[in-house]
Amino acid sequence: MKPKLLFLNPPGKRVYLRDYFCSKVSQADYLNHPIDFVYLSGLLREHYELHLVDAIVDRLSVAKSLQQIRDLQPAAIIGLLGSVSYDEDVAFYRALAAQTDAVLLLIGDVLIEQREARLHELDFAAAFLHDFSDASVLAFLQGQREALTNMTFRIDDEVHAAPLARARHESFELPVPAHQLFINKDYRYPFVRKRNFATVMTEFGCPYRCTFCIMSTLGWKIRPVANVLAELDSVHALGIRELFFLDQTFALQKPRAFELLRAMQMRKYDFGWLCFSRPDILDDEVLVEMKKAGCHTLILGLESGDETILAATKKDYSREEVLAGFQRCAAHGLRTVATVIIGLPEETEDSFQRTMDFLKTVPVDFVSFNVAVPRMGTPLREQALAHELIAPNLQVMDQSGSEVAMPGFTLSREQIASMRQRAVREFYFNTKYLKRRLLGLRSWDEARIQMRQGWGLVRNYFARA
Repeated sequence: MKPKLLFLNPPGKRVYLRDYFCSKVSQADYLNHPIDFVYLSGLLREHYELHLVDAIVDRLSVAKSLQQIRDLQPAAIIGLLGSVSYDEDVAFYRALAAQTDAVLLLIGDVLIEQREARLHELDFAAAFLHDFSDASVLAFLQGQREALTNMTFRIDDEVHAAPLARARHESFELPVPAHQLFINKDYRYPFVRKRNFATVMTEFGCPYRCTFCIMSTLGWKIRPVANVLAELDSVHALGIRELFFLDQTFALQKPRAFELLRAMQMRKYDFGWLCFSRPDILDDEVLVEMKKAGCHTLILGLESGDETILAATKKDYSREEVLAGFQRCAAHGLRTVATVIIGLPEETEDSFQRTMDFLKTVPVDFVSFNVAVPRMGTPLREQALAHELIAPNLQVMDQSGSEVAMPGFTLSREQIASMRQRAVREFYFNTKYLKRRLLGLRSWDEARIQMRQGWGLVRNYFARA
């Protein structure tokens, strides 16, 4: 009999997202699959009986979460831990450690810096994982302590920081994940069109250098198309017909993108799907193939309508390129979501207004308004520390705007919070926009998803007012 291994997303007072080294509070009511667990399930499924306790999606209290774990009696636990919920998470894991002898491994954004000191502090954990696509986790669980990468671990009372192997444009393969673990749970995302969906990652990390983003610090490695198709075959066999591609720059490599998209068409999966990408890399030829393969929505970084801020954050594109990219998507009948960051150090009242004015010229269906957060390991954090915008020990932060982690050079935290509220109000709370959204609904599933997310957006807006 295989030993039991538990994937654990701990309980919380709010709807926390803790995966992919980027924890935050849900801006509306979305809660996507913890991608760390999805791909760890592929690495571990042949050796362990896998279980999942997601206390956020199942709305479990601390007591009920601890009871479920006691009843399960796993040999090992891999748990998420986020900067956004750090104090709550640490308290929970201490309580858990008092009732179980299971080996506890943690993964999360707050564990990236000062790794050895953090593991000494979190003395209930056996190790940290710093790359959920790295097979070192299996070697560690099987007792190996040599030649590990992307881990921090203890042997007796001694802490070891294994090398962080950050690939640069390398190929890698992943075993097919156990997507069935995540089916029929209440995972949801505002831009999917069916209730049941799967999250798929064809590449890890990002090759770009945006100063505010943790993804640029993780390296970049790419799965061969055949390896991705094996996973899509498995997802299709489970009856799932909706996908969220979590790549940060989908279709960056055009030949590979064409190979994947045309294979999806030939296999007649009938998937609908959405993805992240960049507005400057999506030309007409790519967009035609994406739509044929089932793409309906693209999430693209707009970030700011101010050229100075785009340059300071090393976005490597201009306003004109951003506008042209969104226009191409609209011309092909694809929905778009723009991500916007408010409160970067260089932000001013004028730059914020330029962003709001620019948005009025962009054919965009949704906007995700975020506040700047100095995530651990990013150049933005180095900048914030150098200019004393944050304390060196700042670890609790949230890009959704539930609180503002740092001021700008000329703006206070209160001004930044007010700007985000104004941005949400001006874009979403108007009759013309609401009418357009209602007329764009294509199914009852989509209507239900949009109503739930809309209500979450309104609730969170007034909670912060």
